[in-house]
Amino acid sequence: MERKTRLRLAAGLGALVIAAAAAGLLWRSSHEVRVERLALDEAPGSKLAAGIMNRAYGRLQHDEARNCWRYLRENGSDYCLSPLSLDRVEAGGQHRLYLFASGRKDGAGTRDLAGLVGAFVVDADSRAVIAANKALDFVNDSAAGPRQVQLLQLSGDGYMGWYAAGRAAATGADFPHFYAPRDDKVIEIGGDVFGRNAAIPAGVKFEYQIDDSRKQARVYPLTLTVRDGRDRQLANLDFKFDRSRWRYVCADDDCRMRGGIPLRASGDAQALAPADANEALFGQGRKLSDADLNDVLGQLGVRYVAKDDAAGFIDQNGCDEPYQLDGSFERDGGQEQLWVRGGNTCTSGVVGSSAWVFVRDADGRLRANLGLPAADIRRDVGVSAGVHDLRVGAAGFCDGVWRWNGKTFVHLKDIATRPGGCGGPVGA
Repeated sequence: MERKTRLRLAAGLGALVIAAAAAGLLWRSSHEVRVERLALDEAPGSKLAAGIMNRAYGRLQHDEARNCWRYLRENGSDYCLSPLSLDRVEAGGQHRLYLFASGRKDGAGTRDLAGLVGAFVVDADSRAVIAANKALDFVNDSAAGPRQVQLLQLSGDGYMGWYAAGRAAATGADFPHFYAPRDDKVIEIGGDVFGRNAAIPAGVKFEYQIDDSRKQARVYPLTLTVRDGRDRQLANLDFKFDRSRWRYVCADDDCRMRGGIPLRASGDAQALAPADANEALFGQGRKLSDADLNDVLGQLGVRYVAKDDAAGFIDQNGCDEPYQLDGSFERDGGQEQLWVRGGNTCTSGVVGSSAWVFVRDADGRLRANLGLPAADIRRDVGVSAGVHDLRVGAAGFCDGVWRWNGKTFVHLKDIATRPGGCGGPVGA
């Protein structure tokens, strides 16, 4: 069964789910990987961290009053870095220490984004340095280093790396940073991975996930899921690890074009009705081809009208009041899906909305596999033929679970969301 690793960082950065991998220091072993976070404010963590920092930056650079180590960059910027995390890792019969340091530039203004971090991998027994970098760029408001960092298991072999998130307060842009060892250096491996920027509407959330179900893979793939403020999925983009360049790169055109991610309209354009059905479905994100668009609208049984006072989709089966539809692209188990949600009480009864799932078939056509009144739709934990089950919220406090049978989604079971749901008994 597919497993995913989720990482949550505070400080208003939202939920980010991440992954990375590298091969310069991979361990070949079937033994379990053990990770222990060591406290930095007590022994032995404080002593171990100080020893690594002294060796990296120099004992004389320690500022006792601030408990940080000074570092002067070639451009004249002065930083003071403090240990942020220290982890002891056991994998493949080897014991290693992973230290991550964070620093802010002295005298930085609020719009200065040139933060700094240091990252070190050390043999836990001999204290020999295995991989290190005392000056890694970190994009963040006020040229500050991160306040939190997560050490991650990046492959089944026990290769480890770090994730930290930066932010520009002035624009609201987010900057995901991924660091991992390569040979004797620690480098930034984020590559094409991107975060929310100022052109994206407020409330849109970015979540990164790694698929660690492929235990023999040298590098886990990375998926970016984009959701709106109501937790509806807008886009699902894939990254793969390029071992020749030692970084994550977009796996397809959708990722390279940031397909499906809505962009904020500028100026008076926000008040205007969408110009066409593609824009009404996807905002300024990815579009359907003319052939796909006509096919999908035909299967939905709708047409788009663009009037200033009543823009939206009209059901051709008797519902004359325009309503909104939202489309998003999904990718699951190699299957391309298009999810469409929306409607009103005329189209969907008491639920007030419906959900459709289109699947790209072997002939390249998007075919409707699921379409029914639904309050929401989401992936469930079950997997069949490599494709996740779909859980559909409907009326009567009853969720339906639909499973892919290799050809189409079929109803699997119902789940009551509260006592009495799905027609069951109300009593406890």
